[in-house]
Amino acid sequence: MGVKVEKISGKKRIFMMSVLLFGAFTALLAETFLNNALPTIMTAFKVNQSTAQWLTTSYLLVVGLMIPMSAWIFDSFNLKQNFLMMISVFFVGSMICVLAPNFTVLLSGRIIQAVAAGGLMPFIQNVILMMFPPEKRGMAMGITGLVIGFGPAVGPTVSGLLLKYSGWQMLFVILSAVSAIVGILAIFTVKNITVPKQSTTDIISFLESIFGFGLILYALSEVGNTGKVTLTLTVLFVLGIGIMYLFCKRQLKMTDPLLDLRVFKNLKFDLCTILSMISNIAMVGIELVLPLYLQTTRGETALTSGLIMMPGAFIMIICNPISGILYDKMGIKKLSLFGFGMLVVGTLPMLLFNTQTGLITICVCYALRMVGISFTMMTTFTAGINLIDPQLTAHANAASSTVRQIGGSFGTVAAMLVVALASTVNTSSKGVALEMGFHWSFILMLLFAVIGFGSSFFLPTSQEENK
Repeated sequence: MGVKVEKISGKKRIFMMSVLLFGAFTALLAETFLNNALPTIMTAFKVNQSTAQWLTTSYLLVVGLMIPMSAWIFDSFNLKQNFLMMISVFFVGSMICVLAPNFTVLLSGRIIQAVAAGGLMPFIQNVILMMFPPEKRGMAMGITGLVIGFGPAVGPTVSGLLLKYSGWQMLFVILSAVSAIVGILAIFTVKNITVPKQSTTDIISFLESIFGFGLILYALSEVGNTGKVTLTLTVLFVLGIGIMYLFCKRQLKMTDPLLDLRVFKNLKFDLCTILSMISNIAMVGIELVLPLYLQTTRGETALTSGLIMMPGAFIMIICNPISGILYDKMGIKKLSLFGFGMLVVGTLPMLLFNTQTGLITICVCYALRMVGISFTMMTTFTAGINLIDPQLTAHANAASSTVRQIGGSFGTVAAMLVVALASTVNTSSKGVALEMGFHWSFILMLLFAVIGFGSSFFLPTSQEENK
């Protein structure tokens, strides 16, 4: 793949990056946009909670399935047409949801949205990595991290406000309108900075990727939804692992693999990828647990929960670009130690949460955690990419993003399992049992933070990174 840097510079680069990130924000906003609307949709279509939950679960599942193929898509197709196609698919999915006469059609629209969303984020990361040299990637990827964190974080709050004054269809009207605007702007701003290479799709690799990742993510999602580990889900998970073993074995033998796994031979890249995954677990785990804690043990409304989390989302707007700039100057080790240190500081007080804990205290702890995540998730990701041969950038991006996605699924499952299991220990009352469950989930979040902090000591120093 060749990069024609001379064709994208100055204002054109800024405009192109802005439109791409606007598209990514729309796709990521859609991840959590429906969380507050599920009770309304259950009533409208007369479905139960486990069925309605598939509007969120299927979205995350399909996004996860698309990521491993993102490197091949990025390498094989014209950049501008690629982006326009994905944003158009997202628009079509959104419009189907707006007009959905029943739940099945609504679910189909969500799946179509997710097909586009799963390709958009790795695609945009690849483009930004191509536009900026390694010594300037920190700030660019810091802004990208803002989108990754802020989109899902702000989704429940924005949807809560919209639902107060309109029906659930308005959520998809907004997504349709925004994606249409992004598509129109992209026609004039997105440039072809890459030369696609002619390659053929290995059907076996494609099918192994779909079924392997699909079974793993489905099993993890179902455990998270139900809080139970069944024999069927265990078998599906093990089967998924087996298929992924065959997938990995095949990729290592191919000269032109769907996903080049040679990137994992670099142990420093592996460490950075694991730390980025832990940061994602810390983010999505608490974004799931905290609203449930507030609403089930404290009796707060969905809107109040969203507002409590809003300062943390805005903290990300400020801290992500700052962390990127500091990464370019200081390297990854100091930033990661600071970030995971803040994550520990923000999580420790959560172990003392009870029904008397003030909402401001909860808000501050969540915000401190988001500071930590802002300084770790995208900086460790960028550091890992910078350690890889530039020819493997797209594959390193896809591999790291896949690990982060699976890690996020594992984080939500682990958090909900801990809540379910710990709440069965104390059966004196439902309220006390739930509070015990959430207490143990906060301990789990602290454990991840401590592991991240300890692992950061093994990261390369700024001098070692620049060698």
